[in-house]
Amino acid sequence: MFIALSVFTIAYVFIATERFPRHLVALLGSAVLIVFGVLSPYEALTYINWDTIGLLAGMFALVAVLIEAGFFKWLALTAVRKVNYHPTYLFIALILLAALLAMWMDSITVMLFLSALTLQLCSLLKIDPVTLIIAEVCAANTGGSATLVGDPPNVILGTTLGFNFGDFLTHTGPISAVAALLLLGFFLYVNRKHLGDAHAALTDDTIREIEALHNDPLHAQLTRIGLIGFGAAVALLVTHHGLSEAFHFEITAAMSALIPAALVLIAIPGIERKIVFKRLLHHDSENLIFFAGLFMLIGGLEKSHAFEHLAEMLTSTSANNPAGLVFALHWGPGLLSGVVDNVPLALAMSYVLHDISLVPGMPALALMVWSLALGLNLGGNLTPIGASANVVAYAYLERNHGKVGWSRWLKITAIPTIATMVLASALLLVKGNMGWY
Repeated sequence: MFIALSVFTIAYVFIATERFPRHLVALLGSAVLIVFGVLSPYEALTYINWDTIGLLAGMFALVAVLIEAGFFKWLALTAVRKVNYHPTYLFIALILLAALLAMWMDSITVMLFLSALTLQLCSLLKIDPVTLIIAEVCAANTGGSATLVGDPPNVILGTTLGFNFGDFLTHTGPISAVAALLLLGFFLYVNRKHLGDAHAALTDDTIREIEALHNDPLHAQLTRIGLIGFGAAVALLVTHHGLSEAFHFEITAAMSALIPAALVLIAIPGIERKIVFKRLLHHDSENLIFFAGLFMLIGGLEKSHAFEHLAEMLTSTSANNPAGLVFALHWGPGLLSGVVDNVPLALAMSYVLHDISLVPGMPALALMVWSLALGLNLGGNLTPIGASANVVAYAYLERNHGKVGWSRWLKITAIPTIATMVLASALLLVKGNMGWY
């Protein structure tokens, strides 16, 4: 256990510093485990959850097609036009858009394109981009907690523990929606004066400059094909368990995303296909490699029985208080995810939950999953490195706007993060008491 734990800890520290490519760190750590005999090459590969990798790869491909089509930029600018460029309504529209889009695609992708557009709009409307982009990050992480594909922790917990798209949408979805509205209300109240001043300074010239952003044409064919494929993937993710039973053939979450993605890539023109593949190679492949390496690192801990010991400790301390365990799973990893990336936490805790669920008298596995998922996703809002979407937005702001700093991020996110976690705790308590899990 010592070697596996040491390698994982060192790799985690290197990942947290953000000074090294995290996918290379994860791969190097996995290689060290193999060299020291903790895992054989075959065992390392078996610890990779290929369902997770396939699901992410398929969704990345579908989203890349829609990005190339200009669909998301068109969608955001259309929302801006619908609210007549009013700064307050724009503020509301972009936060809600971040939450809604993050339900159907990973929050990293949402913030990749939304950060750039928001910074551009804010410079025209004299709105503070830091506050709005951080609010969008919080909304994306919160909205993403509603579905299987929204946030990476959900993908990991769902595919490793056997929960599907409909399970998350039914159980974490309503809590996520209420939490997103609470976030919106908080940020709107705090920024009401600044938004009012921006509205007073709005001119016709500003509106014309924003209108000029609409000049980039929407690629109609790519959009149509991409939306059909994306809709098919979501439909399969919702129904794949039922379809598997009906046709006596297993349709996995990975197949639900990869099949529509493959058909879409075949259907789009060759030039656009090359551009999409280039984007996948340069942007999304690193995320997939990171996940694969992380699975192998966590596999080393699993083989060394580290998670069994942690599960035994948790069950022994909460034997007479199952509800306390549910809240511990919400607040412990939730607050920890504020200072460390919530993806490794989700993967590690998925093994712990599996072991806990085997102990008689413990809470239902489903309730523990919902508690953990909401804690990781909401708690991840706290700092710039709490979730991958945070890292993307923070890096973009510092590179294109100026110094933000941890202290300013914390001042903006501390109250809404704690407030949404308290709200989620209360609603989880209601679910537990009512048996709605």
